[in-house]
Amino acid sequence: MAHEKKQDAVKAGWDGFGVTWIVGSEAELTVEETGSDPAHPPMLVLAGAPCVVMLRPPDDPAMWPTCVRFLRQLRDSAEDMAALLEARATARLVRDEDAG
Repeated sequence: MAHEKKQDAVKAGWDGFGVTWIVGSEAELTVEETGSDPAHPPMLVLAGAPCVVMLRPPDDPAMWPTCVRFLRQLRDSAEDMAALLEARATARLVRDEDAG
């Protein structure tokens, strides 16, 4: 089982458009607070792949509203993807039960 988890965590690669990271069982998403000063903004940290991806706001606080819009789009798109995956998983379970 430990070997499967290790392989699961390293499923990332270049696909011609950019880096594709296949979410595995060890994937984590956290917000890291780096300080209260604007020079130390919080970061969104995606971990569990061969590398860690950190999203941080621009240095200029005047640009933060643009970052907020992006993060909300990211949240909404993640919710859309989760709903699609749940629907497909449910449909697959129904098909499997009907076939069995």
